[in-house]
Amino acid sequence: MKVVIKEVIQNSIADEIGIEAGDFLISINGQPISDILDYQFYSQDDELLLVIEKSGGEIWEVEVEKDWSDELGIIFDGVVFDRIRVCKNRCLFCFIDQMPPGMRKTLYVKDDDYRYSFLYGNYITLTNLKEVDWEKIISMRLSPLYVSVHTTNGELRRGIMNNPQAGNIKKDLKRLAEAGIEIHTQIVLCPGINDGAELNSTIEDLAGLYPSVQSIGIVPVGLTGFRDRLPDLQRFNAEQSKELVVLIEEKQKYFRHKLNHGLVYLADEFYIKAGITVPSAEYYDDFVQIENGIGLVRTLLDEFNERSTELPAKVEKREVYMVTGRSAVPALQPIADRLNKIAGLSVILLPVDNQYFGGGVSVTGLLTGYDILTALRGTYAGKRVIIPEIVFQEGNTILLDDVSLQDIRQKTGAYIYTVDGSARSLIEAILAPGDDSRVIMEE
Repeated sequence: MKVVIKEVIQNSIADEIGIEAGDFLISINGQPISDILDYQFYSQDDELLLVIEKSGGEIWEVEVEKDWSDELGIIFDGVVFDRIRVCKNRCLFCFIDQMPPGMRKTLYVKDDDYRYSFLYGNYITLTNLKEVDWEKIISMRLSPLYVSVHTTNGELRRGIMNNPQAGNIKKDLKRLAEAGIEIHTQIVLCPGINDGAELNSTIEDLAGLYPSVQSIGIVPVGLTGFRDRLPDLQRFNAEQSKELVVLIEEKQKYFRHKLNHGLVYLADEFYIKAGITVPSAEYYDDFVQIENGIGLVRTLLDEFNERSTELPAKVEKREVYMVTGRSAVPALQPIADRLNKIAGLSVILLPVDNQYFGGGVSVTGLLTGYDILTALRGTYAGKRVIIPEIVFQEGNTILLDDVSLQDIRQKTGAYIYTVDGSARSLIEAILAPGDDSRVIMEE
């Protein structure tokens, strides 16, 4: 294959030898380049033979001598140049299978690509790996990887994923461990399916692969209102969540004594559902699964508590409304209560019902523009409203249903601030000077 070159860094090696944007990279030292990992791996050699196709069709073979640390200076569009590896499983709880219709096509793509796992921490199942993929993972030492395990019971896992290859999970994890690859694992927990004795067995099996298995994250199954013709699954209730909290905290105590490492961690959602305060920072070790909703609340609370001593005693009179999913209210209420001790300030949490996904979905990150507009329209014009950036696509201001931040500003007339999820960002947005007229123009 050939890969189009998006940009060449000025005064780089590539620039000096005449490579230009719009040219194509065909190979490095005879190796085809299918992704950014290939490029980075093969371009480290001291002596390179580059095969380049110029934009006009001319083929160049260019010999390069360089230090191993020198970069060629070629920039590509994206990190995967061949086709993304699409998931072939049909998991009982797959969130994409229960998404509402009419959303943009990219949201329905099931990614199960080991390259995205290594580069971005995406969870993969290992069921779609070919032998050439295994060889690349091991030879390039692509570590750590993030693996959706769900259960180590091969028969049960085959049934959960509707894929015969899913039953090889123990063998696959052992192969990674023997190659020295670190693994962060995920268990999407479904009541009555992979909890109870099955969960105990899975944790025991994964712990047996420590230190290759560095973490076991347990998250609750997510169910929307669009499960027609899909298996009947249940959510965790408060009592089940309490029992799970007790179980996993006992497991952690054991692992800390045996391994000096917590190893297994529960999603914040279980603590919120159980009505139990999230654990202290020590529970989460180095917060390796924070992107999985494990430790987010503790991080926010601790940062806010550190900064609370710097809060003013009084501000210019104002009301501030904080948009949030309903499940986050218990975590945010203590922060709002402390801020409301500031004279002149009134901070009101604004829980938004997720009508778009339905089915009891209540996490903030899945709120859509439709949901937020429904909550704000006609009531909050001229008022300061804070929206967390987690509702937007990464790198822009578009929500899941293609409603933009500017759409919300224009249709509601609210002075909207966005915050990045940190206590610093939240405090700055709340205490920012009272002239909100500039905010409506920001993008």
